[in-house]
Amino acid sequence: MFQAIKTPNHPFLFVFLCFLSVSLTKADPKPKLKDCSHLEPGVPSEYLLSRAIQEQIDGYQANNRKKATEAKLAFETSVSFLDKYHDCQKEKGKGPTAQSAEIQAQNYLELANTKGAWEWSEIAKQNSKEVTKEIVILQMRIRLREQDLSRATEVLEHDLVSFPNDPDFLYLLGNLYFERKMWNQSLLYYTALSFVIERRDNHSKYKNITAKSLGELNYKLDYAKIAIKRYNEYNSVNKNDMEVLFRLAQIYFVLGEFKMSKFYLEQIREKNSRDIDASHMLAEIYFLNARDLAPQFFLTLKNENKIPKEGFMPLLYQLVNGSNLDLSEKLRAFIKGNPGRLSPRVALLELAEKNNDPEYEQLNAETAQYAYEYRQYGLAENILRRGMNRLNQNQIEQRVNYLEKISACQEMLGQWNRSILSIKEAINLSSDLEKKFRLRFRLAYLYLQGNLKKEETSVAILSKTISENPSPTHYYLRGLSYFQLEKYQESIKDYSEAIRLEPNNPNLYFYRATSYDKLKQFPETESDLKKTISLNPNASNAMNYLGYLYAEKDIHPEEAKQLLNQAIALEPDNPAYQDSLGWVYYRKKEFNLALLHLNFAASLALERGFEDPVIYEHLGDVYLAKNDPVNAVQFYKLSLSKDKQTSNKNLVSKIKRVEKEISE
Repeated sequence: MFQAIKTPNHPFLFVFLCFLSVSLTKADPKPKLKDCSHLEPGVPSEYLLSRAIQEQIDGYQANNRKKATEAKLAFETSVSFLDKYHDCQKEKGKGPTAQSAEIQAQNYLELANTKGAWEWSEIAKQNSKEVTKEIVILQMRIRLREQDLSRATEVLEHDLVSFPNDPDFLYLLGNLYFERKMWNQSLLYYTALSFVIERRDNHSKYKNITAKSLGELNYKLDYAKIAIKRYNEYNSVNKNDMEVLFRLAQIYFVLGEFKMSKFYLEQIREKNSRDIDASHMLAEIYFLNARDLAPQFFLTLKNENKIPKEGFMPLLYQLVNGSNLDLSEKLRAFIKGNPGRLSPRVALLELAEKNNDPEYEQLNAETAQYAYEYRQYGLAENILRRGMNRLNQNQIEQRVNYLEKISACQEMLGQWNRSILSIKEAINLSSDLEKKFRLRFRLAYLYLQGNLKKEETSVAILSKTISENPSPTHYYLRGLSYFQLEKYQESIKDYSEAIRLEPNNPNLYFYRATSYDKLKQFPETESDLKKTISLNPNASNAMNYLGYLYAEKDIHPEEAKQLLNQAIALEPDNPAYQDSLGWVYYRKKEFNLALLHLNFAASLALERGFEDPVIYEHLGDVYLAKNDPVNAVQFYKLSLSKDKQTSNKNLVSKIKRVEKEISE
């Protein structure tokens, strides 16, 4: 999906040539001197530059006419004129100009001499008063011609700070990372581009492709709801993109929202009557969610000649029509060759239930697990309940196992109270002490979730369990409960006991560090965060926490930057990490880099569906440091509007002070 940006023409050429022709024909009574050894007396060296430019334009025009040989000759001639021009410059004690070096780099690129192109582009960059967008994009094109996507990306990222809100830069970076299948990095730049489009250029040429790309990236990174939002933005303009309609149907299918999935699949069938994939997915939905209507739909597919002789569809057609001959063996064979498909497993389970298959319980557990992993939590719960209902009264521990799994499905559906009731029933039924400990832990955990927030209840359950079974996981969870109750000393005590029992668990040190930080015990906080990183070199949360603390305390600036760059390398699309790095650059007074990363943070947070007042306040601080009070007060007010505190006195004071500065 990569699209290169074309080299711009030279609009100044006509005026330049006119000026040159006048200067050449103007009468001069004085003897004419040679400007350089390559030229006749009275001819300025700029004549060579103008001829080089004209030959290059001829080369581009020949390329447009598909005249490759003619184009090659023109670019070679342009190189020759520029070589003579640079000889003239050397005779005068001067080097190539930024313009002549850039033109030469363009010539060599067109001649597929990437080494020469790169060398001349570097000369152009060095001789330019400031880095230009054109030279950076030229260097990117050189790396692309070398088929080196990694170095092409590095070129753009190196100079991005000079063009932080440039749509071309952000689009190219998002595109390059997409081509490299580095989804998190691609998401970062496409999100930043969307942020720019919404605030600065709502009619951008990139608007639709950005929405589609963000739909695909959020889908790949498992942000289903955001993917739907972005795809719908794209679909509102491009209503006939079958690929996007099918992707929307897939997402809703995975989420178990079959009604919406059917909505898009039926659109595809209406717009493209020959489509097969949408018809087959729709058939699976009828089978899973509207079984009474399935036979009629399969008959429709049969009449449309859309039930092939091979694959899963003929097996499903056979099942819904009540023909079970050799069907079990056929389904098992299909599942063996396609282990990741859910619907065939549901079909086999249904057949096993009808035939009272002795393997039914095992098939039920496996199918429910697959449904759970596919986030079909409602389907998984229904499967489990059907299995539990087949148990006899003596199979108590098997019933407990079912209830535990049903509770997990209810939790994922956000049904916290139902999930708690299922676990309580399991605890009451079970006589297995180890299992009871595990179930109590889960019950205590559930009381901390959703809108329940019953920390005291969680503490009571865990205290009883710890008295009988002092496990590190139980100490950890009680420590977390105490933390949420703002009882930080008790929290530290529990985390410390968990660490004593499990000294190599990096998460325990991280959580204890958060409690130490609440008590303003910096040496202990720092020590635990460093221990976390030493035990887990990929602990990006600890890297971010420690780097941000260093920035807040204005200490160890280089180490803070290193820690945060490591964290961002692991999670480039994490808004908190981008905010922390932006704050480090603010403390180092590198304000342009600070703005770059803080804008990344703001755009990523917005993409995730929330707006962080801290990020906006940081942006206000940076703009104020850059002597831009208008933007500063804008972000301060935005921060205040998103702050959940009833009154942020410090922020209100900042706003009043800056507004006074603006009015004076």
